[in-house]
Amino acid sequence: MEKFFKSEMRIVRGVMGALLWLSLGISTAWAEPEAYNFPPLPRPLAVVNMPPVPSPDTRMIAADAARRREARKKTIVELFRKYNRKLSEKKAEDYVQYILQACEQFNQDPFVIAAMIVNESTVKHDALSRGGDYGLMQVRWRVHRKKIQEKYPHIDGPHDMFDPKYNVLVGTEIFATYYQTAKEDLRGALRYYTAGNKRLIEKVCTVRSQLEENYLRHLKKG
Repeated sequence: MEKFFKSEMRIVRGVMGALLWLSLGISTAWAEPEAYNFPPLPRPLAVVNMPPVPSPDTRMIAADAARRREARKKTIVELFRKYNRKLSEKKAEDYVQYILQACEQFNQDPFVIAAMIVNESTVKHDALSRGGDYGLMQVRWRVHRKKIQEKYPHIDGPHDMFDPKYNVLVGTEIFATYYQTAKEDLRGALRYYTAGNKRLIEKVCTVRSQLEENYLRHLKKG
């Protein structure tokens, strides 16, 4: 009887405790836990391929190259306007740009090409010799016509050689082939280009030396 009484009391206490928890709004220990909606995991950050940051050495090399190019441009512009006082600074700068591009393409010295231009045509884009040599570099159309039109079909005739960009491109390429034929000897290449005009060869070499001196002056000015 006593055991039955104790068992009944435990049941009563359990029921009373459950009622108390329910009245307080608290779920009972044996109740099924609620399902929780966990916040979604953070999305991984997108991988951005950033360009490599140039090293200080790379930046210094690029800045030095730009400084040298600017000094070279100023040197040649100054020379061109000295030989042709009617030439505007804008046109002179355009001519220098054509020279630098052609020399980079054919691996030539821009000071040599500039010295050739002042001695061949005094920097006149429409210069025409009695023998039929055209433009800034006095390109000999009758000699080079076939090769020019094979490589540059958009060049229709000799009067296209009055275009400074075409003239410098073609003239520099012709000189580059002579330079290779002469085994990279400057005077040898100039002999081919000028048909052996020794006086002209020496003038070109003299002007080139002057350009190098003036270039160093501009480089120091910064």
